[in-house]
Amino acid sequence: MKRLAAASAAALSLSIAVAPVAAATPPDGDIERTELATGTGDQPVQIQTTGPTTLYVQELLLHPPASSGWHTHPGVEHTVITGGTVTLQTADQCAPTPYLAGQAIVIPAGVPHVVRNDSPHDANAVVTYTLPADQPVRADAPAACP
Repeated sequence: MKRLAAASAAALSLSIAVAPVAAATPPDGDIERTELATGTGDQPVQIQTTGPTTLYVQELLLHPPASSGWHTHPGVEHTVITGGTVTLQTADQCAPTPYLAGQAIVIPAGVPHVVRNDSPHDANAVVTYTLPADQPVRADAPAACP
């Protein structure tokens, strides 16, 4: 009986030792990646949808003194400022807040806001909208702040 237990233990050890080990697979072929934007925000991010979802990704160029006008989105907006400075006002926080290149902005669905370029230089941003499928990207909104 002891021999059978020892043989079983040895067989099990051998099967574990020679079992294939999962390994990461390296990229294959000619793949080029272009980093569009990297930004860091000061708030945690969570995205949850309840049905089919459409992602829109836009690159924005705001010439001075451009303004988006007050508007809303039916889904979450994630923006990375890639050049220059923009100023954001939201209905929740009327004080204008400047954002510089390398900063990220998250605006929840339905929050009225306006983005401006008050500087003398162009400003650039990459924006991703997570929207319910078949919804427009934006809707005009009345001014929420002076």
